[in-house]
Amino acid sequence: MQGPAFPGWLLTHDMRATRFSGFRRSGFLRSGALITLSLLTSLSSAGLARAQTQHALPGQGGHPHGKAPPAPHAAQTAPAQTTPTSPATSPTLRTPPSPGSPATPPQTSAVSPTGGPATSAPSGTKAPSATPHKKLTRPQQIAALADQLAQAKTPEDAQALEDRLEALRAAGLSPTTQLLLRRAQKDSQADKPDAAVDDLSDALALQPDSAILWRTRAQTRLAAGDFNAAVTDLGEALQRDGRDAKSWGLLSTVEEQRKDGPAALKAWQKVLELNPMADKNHKRLDALHIKAFGQPT
Repeated sequence: MQGPAFPGWLLTHDMRATRFSGFRRSGFLRSGALITLSLLTSLSSAGLARAQTQHALPGQGGHPHGKAPPAPHAAQTAPAQTTPTSPATSPTLRTPPSPGSPATPPQTSAVSPTGGPATSAPSGTKAPSATPHKKLTRPQQIAALADQLAQAKTPEDAQALEDRLEALRAAGLSPTTQLLLRRAQKDSQADKPDAAVDDLSDALALQPDSAILWRTRAQTRLAAGDFNAAVTDLGEALQRDGRDAKSWGLLSTVEEQRKDGPAALKAWQKVLELNPMADKNHKRLDALHIKAFGQPT
């Protein structure tokens, strides 16, 4: 027989069974639970992402600590200790050529005799050439030929050098002076020494530093019989060109005409210093010596 509380227990048991069985059987209640769980998960993920963004620095790929994460597969190994080698003893690693590429010879650095690397000129530059020979001026050429004339061994060599010297001395004359000089030569050939002297005086007015003009006028004055004027002109010529053997020879002739034996002998000795082949057998030297000092006893 049921007690008085049985109906209440039965009622309670029926209500519990109805609530739990309704929850299990109701799809609406089950969907609501799933939606609530999804919302909570989304809110947690959004909060975590916002926190990471606020702590990340710009330009570092969004990593919260500004460093890129290491590759998961990279092996963390300690760096190997290496000892520095000097360039002179360290071997040169060469990559073997591929089968299709042409072989290139190994490049070696030249070493100087002192032990250091030898320096070479750049490939685009040329090696300095020898200093070109500087052309001699006309006075320098005259001096060089005068030296050769003093060492001449034969009369033929001496004559060739005299011709070259005469051409060099006349090369400095201007066209107008050359014209006056040719006119003076024609006057001399026509036995007009006075006219020749006038032409040469005009030439000297144009080029007073020309030694050959002074000598030419002295020769013309000698032909005219004006010995003193000839000596004066020869003094001017020798003052400008003291190594002109022809001027010394003409002075010896003028002094001989003036009956000044010692002066003629001295001038001729100077000729032999400049041109030994001018009197190879010393015939004129002996004759002038006799005129200057008389016959030896």
